[in-house]
Amino acid sequence: MPDLTDSAIAARVAVNRALDVMGPELAGVALDVCCFMKGLETVERERQWPVRSAKLMLRTALMALSRRYNPPMPARRRRVEHWGAEGYRPELYS
Repeated sequence: MPDLTDSAIAARVAVNRALDVMGPELAGVALDVCCFMKGLETVERERQWPVRSAKLMLRTALMALSRRYNPPMPARRRRVEHWGAEGYRPELYS
């Protein structure tokens, strides 16, 4: 079983990487809400942000983090299913 200090160091590295992914502009609000358990209204008041702006900033931060851990699938090219001959009518599946 790994030593507790090893686990703590690994956790710190993982958190720092996540904060780096979000960038300095978004990491602060994510840290305040997700780690320090501050409410959105508190974050807005402390940062002197307009009402409901912390929600948007947090959403943006979490989307950036989501892209890091769940990158979008590459667009697949659709293959041609059938080259229709003259008078061909495709079947509609329901």
